[in-house]
Amino acid sequence: MLTTIIIDDEKASRTVLQNYLQRYCPDVTILAEAANIKEGKAAIDAHNPDFIFLDVEMPFGTGFDLLDLLPDRTFETVFVTAYNQYAIDALNSHAAYY
Repeated sequence: MLTTIIIDDEKASRTVLQNYLQRYCPDVTILAEAANIKEGKAAIDAHNPDFIFLDVEMPFGTGFDLLDLLPDRTFETVFVTAYNQYAIDALNSHAAYY
C-alpha cells in the first residue's frame, strides 16, 4: 500500500485526481488534500506520505517553494500542472514524474 497527498489550489483538479486514483490505483491511499503550500507542508509533516501530487502555480507560493521548505524529503514528487515551462525545474527538483 502506498500513501499520497494531493496539493493543488483548484478543488476540481484535486477531485479529478482523487477519482482517478480511487478507480485505477486501489493500492494508493490518499491521506490528505491541500489547497496551498502552507496546508501542503502541514499535511506532509503530519502524514509522512510515500509520494505527493504537487501543482506548480498556486496562490501564496509555488510547488517549488514548498519543496524548498522541505530539504530532507523522504517522499517522491509527481508534478501536476498545465505549464510546460516548468519541466526543467521539476526534473531539477528530483520529480518522480512530470
